[in-house]
Amino acid sequence: MNTKQRFLNAMNRLPVDRPPVASVVTAVTVGMMDKVGIHWPQAHSDANQLATLAATVWEQSRIECIKLPFDMNVEIEAIGAPIDYGSVDILPMEATNMYDHPDQLVIPDDWMKRGRVPVVLDAISQLRKRYDNEVAIVTSIVGPFSMAGKLFGFGNFFIWLVENPEFVHQAMAKLNDLAMQYARMQVEAGADTITIGEASCSGDLVSPQVYAEFIMPYHQKLCPSIPAPNLLHICGKSTRHLPFIAQTGATAYNFDEGVDIAKAREHMHGKMALIGYVPTVKTFLDGTPDDVYQMSMQCLENGVDILAPGCSMPPHTTFENIAAMVRAADDWAK
Repeated sequence: MNTKQRFLNAMNRLPVDRPPVASVVTAVTVGMMDKVGIHWPQAHSDANQLATLAATVWEQSRIECIKLPFDMNVEIEAIGAPIDYGSVDILPMEATNMYDHPDQLVIPDDWMKRGRVPVVLDAISQLRKRYDNEVAIVTSIVGPFSMAGKLFGFGNFFIWLVENPEFVHQAMAKLNDLAMQYARMQVEAGADTITIGEASCSGDLVSPQVYAEFIMPYHQKLCPSIPAPNLLHICGKSTRHLPFIAQTGATAYNFDEGVDIAKAREHMHGKMALIGYVPTVKTFLDGTPDDVYQMSMQCLENGVDILAPGCSMPPHTTFENIAAMVRAADDWAK
């Protein structure tokens, strides 16, 4: 079973020879950038550099997928949001909130030709031609709730949840349409799997009731509309969200150590693959290779379908710590 087949089988809960080891958010490190001589922030805006740096994760670490782009601001930049491009070890972020009212949100008809959208689509196509059936190309969109928070400011949005719920639905409907369109464009460009980034839906930020009323209905439209396997990335303490996440129609769920794995198995059984959940800071960044290995083994013993970090890999993670996760997957197969 080759790398791509193993990953896609695991995503679809089909038989595999062993669980794949992957990173479905971002796994590029400063060490990887140094090895290929391509660095952030320049790589975010150049299709050739973006593709080459994304592939470095597979080429140098044996993490069994190629993930791009690296940040979660491509869509809002195309709409017109100002972006702070960060540095060699800091990802781009929105520089400021754009809107104070949902009526102000007007998505340009040609948004797909603006900002970095063409860059990302070009890089996806390059990787599809270069790797084809060797390794899965995982790309990402930003979910409507996280997009809304970036555009309107979470301070506004959280107030609207109570005082102006119609404002929330108005913004979410517009942004969900954009997300569905962008996901389809990525699949057409050559993506095998789509990550839906919704870290802002974490149980640390919103209650299960808010997720069920204001977010789940849009995820239920978004996930089944994507013509490829897709996964919801929601990190943080989201155990109480699980009954609702299980109803979204997503193919898989990527989570971190804030979620009760036993509860995740209970709610997702027969519905979604489980991806996670090696801690990124206390284990990958601050831990030793043995810490990573032991935690990876624990994740496998607890039934993850794909072994992966719970969130983005910290840029200063060492090659040795990444190798320990890969070694755990190999040893598990034995």
